[in-house]
Amino acid sequence: MASDLDRKNFQTRRMDALYELDTTGDLSAARKLAEDARSKTWYDELGIITDRMRFYDPDDVQNIVYSAQALVNRGMPFAARDLLRAARPTEGEKPWYELQGLLGRCAKQIFLDTPDRSSVRARPYLEEAIAAYRAAYDKDPAEAYWHGGNIAALLTISRNLGGPVTPTTDPVAFSKGLKQVLEKVSAVEDLWWHATCVEAELGARNWSAAAERLKSFLDVAQKTGEAFPVESHLRQLTDVWALEGSRSPPMVSAMLALLRAQLLNWDEAATPIQVSATEVASDVPETAGLQESRDDLQKTFGDSAPLSINWWDLGKSRARSVAAICAPNELGRPARMGTGFLVGLRNSGGGGDAGCFVLTNAHVIGDPARAAIPSINGASVRFEGHDPEVMFSIKRIVWTSPVSQHDATLLEIEKCPADIKPIPVSRELPEAASRSRLYVIGHPRGNELAFSFQDNRLLDHEGPSAGRPRQPGVVLVHYSTPTEAGSSGSPVFVQNEWKAIALHHSGSVQTRQLNGKEGTYKANEGISLACISDALVQGKGMEFCF
Repeated sequence: MASDLDRKNFQTRRMDALYELDTTGDLSAARKLAEDARSKTWYDELGIITDRMRFYDPDDVQNIVYSAQALVNRGMPFAARDLLRAARPTEGEKPWYELQGLLGRCAKQIFLDTPDRSSVRARPYLEEAIAAYRAAYDKDPAEAYWHGGNIAALLTISRNLGGPVTPTTDPVAFSKGLKQVLEKVSAVEDLWWHATCVEAELGARNWSAAAERLKSFLDVAQKTGEAFPVESHLRQLTDVWALEGSRSPPMVSAMLALLRAQLLNWDEAATPIQVSATEVASDVPETAGLQESRDDLQKTFGDSAPLSINWWDLGKSRARSVAAICAPNELGRPARMGTGFLVGLRNSGGGGDAGCFVLTNAHVIGDPARAAIPSINGASVRFEGHDPEVMFSIKRIVWTSPVSQHDATLLEIEKCPADIKPIPVSRELPEAASRSRLYVIGHPRGNELAFSFQDNRLLDHEGPSAGRPRQPGVVLVHYSTPTEAGSSGSPVFVQNEWKAIALHHSGSVQTRQLNGKEGTYKANEGISLACISDALVQGKGMEFCF
C-alpha cells in the first residue's frame, strides 16, 4: 500500500535512470529500477521502464521477461505470450527458465480467463501451460523446482476436467516426486521454495501439511518483506487451486486470511483486496483443532497478531451486511449503482424499530435533483456476501438529507436477510492527529465486494473536541483510504472491532481542507454517523443503535 510520496519518489528515480540511459546508453540503473518495480508489483512502472530499455538492447531476455510480466499482470496474456515467443534465450541459462515459466503463466492465464474451461477451445491452453512448465522442470528439476508447483496445480485441474490420468499425468504421483526434489534442494531462505512446498502438499492432498508449509512461507515473507512472491502465491492459491470459500479446507482457508493480512500490513502491497461473495458468505468450522491452529498461527505476526485470523473473520462478517444498491440497466437487469449497509434503529425515546433499514448516499438514491437512481420503482438491494442471488425490494424511503447536507438516505427494505446483523456503529471518532487506520467495504466501480486497505489513514475530521464544522450539524471525516465510483454509500470502519464511524460519499485530488486550514489536498470524504443520527432524530424521532 504505497503512499503517494513513495510513488513520486519512484517516478523521479525512473526519470533519472531513463535520462542516464538516453545520454550514456548505460542500462545498469534502469535494470535495477525494473527489479525494484517488479518486487513492489508496480506493473505500470515496470512496463514503462522495460519498454524504453528494449530500444537499447532489444534482445535482452531478462528485459523481455520483465516486459512480458508487466503485460500479463495488466491483463494482456496474449500480448505477453507473443513477446516471449519472439525471444531467443539460451536453453538452460537462468533467463530461459524464467521465460519458460512466464510462457506457462501466459497460457495458464488465458485458460483461467476462459468462461468455459471445459470447452474444446480452452483445453489447448491448459496443455500449453503444462508443456511450458515441464520443459524447464524436466531440464533440471533442482534448478527449476519452482515450476513444479504449477505443474502439480495444472495436472490437478486436468484430472478434475476428465483428462487422462497416467503415470506421467497423475498429479498425486507428480507431487510426491516434487516433494523429494524439494527435500534435496532445501532452500529454506527462498520464498519460492516454500511456495512450491505448499503446492506439492496440495497436489498430494495433504491439507494439514499444506497449512504448515504456508505458515513457514509467511515466516520467511515477513523477514524478506517481498510483496511480489506473496501476491503471486495468493493469486496461485485462489485462482488456480480455487482455495476459497466453501471449496477450501478449513486449515488452508485460515492461512489465506493470513496471506491477505500480510499484504495489507506492507506499505508496498500494490492492489486492493477483492473478496468474492462466496468467500464472504462462507463459514469456517470452528473445530477444536482449527482453533488451536489459529491460536498458533496468530503468534507469527508479533505485535500484529490481533489483526490476523480473528480480525479478518470479523471483517468478513461485517461485509455480509454491506449491500449493493441496484437499478435496472438498459437490458432490464439489476446493475450495481452504489453501496449501502444494514443499520439498526431505535426510537430516540428508547425501544428498537422492527423494520429492516439500509443506509446509503442521497446521491445514489433519494435526492430528487442528483440521485443516480431516480426512483425506488425497480430499484433493489442485494447483500452479495449473504446470498448474491437474492434481491430485496425497497419498501420506502424513510428519510433523506440532500447531497449539500448529510448526503444520506435511509431505506426500508421488504424483509431482513436471514443470519446477518446490522453493522455496529460508533459515535466516537479517533483523534484527528492519530493517523488511525480506516477501512472501507463496498462495491467500487460496480464490482464485487472489495476491502480498501491501501494508504488507509485518517487525515482529519470536524468532530470533538477540536473540530470546527463548516456547516452546522454536519461533521466531515477525511481519509486517504482509496475508493472509486460505486463506493458511494460504503461504511467507513475504525480498525478495532470493525465499527462504522462514517458514511463514505466523495473524494477528490483537490479536497478542501477541514477546520479552517488553507488549501486543498488529496482526500476521500465521509459523513460522521453520529451527526447523521442526530439529524435523523430531529427529522424522524429515530436514531442509530450505537
